[in-house]
Amino acid sequence: MERTISLAPFELGLVTAERLKGYDAVYLGGEFCENRLPSPADYKRLAAIFPGRVVTVTSIFSERGLGRAADLLKKHLGEQKDFEIVVNDWGLLRLLKDKYGGKARPVLGRLIIWEIARMDKAFLNSFCREYGIKSVEADCEPVLKQLSGYKGSVNYHAPYRFRSTSRYCPHLKDFVSSPCARSCGAPVRLKNPKVLGEDLFLMGNAYFTPNRPVKHRLIRRTVETFIREP
Repeated sequence: MERTISLAPFELGLVTAERLKGYDAVYLGGEFCENRLPSPADYKRLAAIFPGRVVTVTSIFSERGLGRAADLLKKHLGEQKDFEIVVNDWGLLRLLKDKYGGKARPVLGRLIIWEIARMDKAFLNSFCREYGIKSVEADCEPVLKQLSGYKGSVNYHAPYRFRSTSRYCPHLKDFVSSPCARSCGAPVRLKNPKVLGEDLFLMGNAYFTPNRPVKHRLIRRTVETFIREP
């Protein structure tokens, strides 16, 4: 079982080489906000404290954000022989296939997996072969059940399950597509017993509920959410 931890770019200053010992890889970026796209400088900062493999993580994009992602691929990733990237945007997935097919290793992210998991599995496996997809992200047992018949593997996130997101930033109180300070705070607990029967946690522009690690034959990697202290 591969063990990884997920970091937003602005969290790099909160971790040390000692904190990252024992992990096989680091997820760098964010699945739910395009302004968490890593920069070349972020990769250098991470390399200074972690010598292992880095998985780039990306979100759904506005037109401007997709342009920034394309620039990042060209400047930082295009020369690598092999790179793994979590994708939550259909436009980016197509770009990877058209321009980096054979080099890129796309992974389907949690914003896409709810749609993907319901596919006929013969079609899903064919789709994944066409796009070079060998694994997907998940964080709850209902998705694992829907993936029965999928021939790839699952990267399982804990201790939070994704629930909802928006391009509206609750911190800036605006719809933001231009670069920002990327300084979202620690998780905010929202009392919410009447809707889901459990508390929600706001992290960035996304909402989560607690989950727990599970065992499943498709899971080959665990992804730990790095939790900032309040």
